[in-house]
Amino acid sequence: MLSVERVKELVNDPKLSDKQIEEIRDGFFMLAEVIFEQWHAERIKTKKEKEVKDNENEKPAGQQ
Repeated sequence: MLSVERVKELVNDPKLSDKQIEEIRDGFFMLAEVIFEQWHAERIKTKKEKEVKDNENEKPAGQQ
């Protein structure tokens, strides 16, 4: 996790309190989790779709 000091550098707004910086950091962390979970779910879905397609292509001629 990013430190408060590092987030202050990234945000570059000296008027923000440490509490506000922590809230911003926590919000970014939650957003990153959601993005990762969505990416992971899409990756699994794509992998399953590929497996189904590959299985269909392996069936002998005349079978469906």
